[in-house]
Amino acid sequence: AELVRTAKFLGADGKGVLAADESTGTIGKRFASIGVENNEVNRQKYREMLFSTPKIEDCISGVIMFEETLYQKTREGVPFPELLKHKTIIPGIKVDTGVVELPGTCG
Repeated sequence: AELVRTAKFLGADGKGVLAADESTGTIGKRFASIGVENNEVNRQKYREMLFSTPKIEDCISGVIMFEETLYQKTREGVPFPELLKHKTIIPGIKVDTGVVELPGTCG
């Protein structure tokens, strides 16, 4: 029952899931393209900007986060998952560890 409720909530009309699960390497490439140093402080500020966007909850029902993000907080000390929950956005975490070759395939 809970899984069904969660799936319906995430798939609500007019809303989507924000994939904010960039690894430190991937986000570093994005930052490099705009001349921003890839460090934990800048990643925290970037994610806080995303998650604190006014009325984000009107468009986003869930956020997929990178593990580092689970432990980051706003400037006021609010953990990002709590900030999202307060906005009625379901926080989630990326669980894969990257691309690997599957045995028996051509890569």
